[in-house]
Amino acid sequence: MARQKKLRFAVLGMAHDHVWSFVKHPPEAAQLVGGADPDPGLRARFGKQTGCQQLFADYEELLDQVKPDAAAVFTATTHHADLVALCAARGIHTLIEKPMAATLEQADRMVLAARRAGTRLMVNWPTAWSPTIHTALRLVREGRIGKVWQLTWRGGHAGPDQIGCSPQFQAFLFDQELNGAGAFNDYCGYGAGLCLLFLGGPPHSVVGMAGRLVKTHLAVDDNGILLLRYPHAICRLEMTWTEAVSGRPAHDIVLYGTEGTLVIGAEVWLYTRKKPEGSCVPLDDLPRGERDPLEYFARCVQKGEDPQGLCNPDLSRATQEIMEAGLRSATSGREIALPIEDHFFR
Repeated sequence: MARQKKLRFAVLGMAHDHVWSFVKHPPEAAQLVGGADPDPGLRARFGKQTGCQQLFADYEELLDQVKPDAAAVFTATTHHADLVALCAARGIHTLIEKPMAATLEQADRMVLAARRAGTRLMVNWPTAWSPTIHTALRLVREGRIGKVWQLTWRGGHAGPDQIGCSPQFQAFLFDQELNGAGAFNDYCGYGAGLCLLFLGGPPHSVVGMAGRLVKTHLAVDDNGILLLRYPHAICRLEMTWTEAVSGRPAHDIVLYGTEGTLVIGAEVWLYTRKKPEGSCVPLDDLPRGERDPLEYFARCVQKGEDPQGLCNPDLSRATQEIMEAGLRSATSGREIALPIEDHFFR
């Protein structure tokens, strides 16, 4: 059998700190061929860490000179849409670091650009590579807790400025135009995507709140809450940058069903009517080819298939719509119905 050709990929942007773990151990299916960022300090760090020699200050110059098969984008969130458009016009597949975009309009531009060009588009949500979430999803689909009627989720920490995020990362996270919002946009998409996955689709409406509760020196929100209303379920998402001790107590996901409850943290615990004391469920192994973002992206490109699950562009677009509706609710004080109809006529 002929050996599969490696995916030649380049990195566009290095301001998002997730880039450093992304390029640390590229899988056998992919080969790093270039990187670009206007910041010379970031380029120097990238070259030192990866050994990559083809480094550029200009994104288009890299795309036109190196001609990669694919690009992984780690810029400020608001720049994602423009870079997807540049790549799609050249037939280059794109992987975007979460969140998908700063606005729903940007997310739509990305989906349409890739669809028209016939290129693959993937959004890298770190939760997609969680064995505990994969295991819990299987249990829900098997009906082990009956019909899900609530999901509760909390994401966040002490704040980017407290946990050691780089100045370049903080510079766009703390800017409403570059990030779309503050803690709300940084973390809301994680929970919204899980609601779409576990409840099988979008809510009918949302109610959001956001504010600067502790870090009053920021120009963006440091905390937020979003309620998602389904016909037979209500979900609660919490986002924070102000925990005194990050992740304590643990941010376990809880799924309540008509026949039982799942608690998803470092382990998966299943509580049912027949076994109310609960049991720890052995974790499923992630399938080969779906164990990390670059491995999965390379497989999707090679097979000509759209990514599925949390990384799917349409699911991520639906996640963006939930986020935008939540921000509209937070600023208007009203419950916002989905879909956002006026979006189509702006």
